[in-house]
Amino acid sequence: MGKNDHAVLICPAFFDYKVLIENQLTKRFTSVHSFSDRPLCSSIGKALIKYNVANYNHFISRQYSQQLLEKITPLIHDITTVIIVKGTCISPLLIKGIKKLNPNVRVLVYCWDSIANSNGFVQLAAVADKAMSFDFADCQQHQLEYVPLFYPDDNTSIAESNKSAKCFQYSFIGSYHGDRAKLLYKLLNNEQTISAKSFIKIYFQSKIQFCVFYLLDPYVRKCPKEWITFDIIDRDTMNDIFSDSRFIIDIHHKGQSGLTMRTWETLSLDYNLLTTNPYVLLHQPIAAIDILDRTNGTVWNKDQKQQFVTQVAIGNISTTPLSLSHWLDTLLK
Repeated sequence: MGKNDHAVLICPAFFDYKVLIENQLTKRFTSVHSFSDRPLCSSIGKALIKYNVANYNHFISRQYSQQLLEKITPLIHDITTVIIVKGTCISPLLIKGIKKLNPNVRVLVYCWDSIANSNGFVQLAAVADKAMSFDFADCQQHQLEYVPLFYPDDNTSIAESNKSAKCFQYSFIGSYHGDRAKLLYKLLNNEQTISAKSFIKIYFQSKIQFCVFYLLDPYVRKCPKEWITFDIIDRDTMNDIFSDSRFIIDIHHKGQSGLTMRTWETLSLDYNLLTTNPYVLLHQPIAAIDILDRTNGTVWNKDQKQQFVTQVAIGNISTTPLSLSHWLDTLLK
């Protein structure tokens, strides 16, 4: 990067990943100006934005984008790069406004969610200089560049031998969505795993969110109380849990084909992965991965895994887990 280059990062405050990206950007730019991709709001406001009730997301996106543009404007001639991740409440008008003020600014957009969960991303991609996604199917459908997600650069723990004694048979740490509670309950309550000691934490953003899904999802009601948490588990504690687990469980959104950060973190440390996403088989030897069948809760055999790999035809993709620094280099190149 140039001597006086400034970067703007607009990104969800998702666990600590935004901070990790900021730290890497400071190694490449003179200054980094960081913003959330949506305004600070209550749990009810987040729900209105997510489900676009009465076109609320559209209204807030235009309003919030104008606020961001006003903050960026005084620095516009120093800014060389704008990176927008997901862009929950970002309007294409922000990109157009930036380009009008300084046509030389390079705007990159990256989606670490499915397009189905990020309805405005396609419009952002249409006016950006470079548009990327972690999702295979979305890349093919919307002509986006495929860039897989990353693992943190400090993911340097060395996995113990699989033969070593582990405190937990299974571990799962993640936010609530979709059928996660259902799959975890079914997996850990069958006759083969019911006696195994496991570490399960399903994160809810608020008690209001928990109450809503407690009423809507019977499996939230069935989950042991100790599975539920409203506190984010820090990375060091999470790494300790994973290193002491025989299998790390990853349950992706039904509408996604992209590999989650949990997947890449697990693969980078050579831990055993049990995942619902068979697309990981395109990145790793099939013998090294266990696939959890979403329909019946069973684990695929070798023939099922081979059949999937044979049927899915995708062009050249990265087969090596990307560290955050290499992921960022790929975005910026």
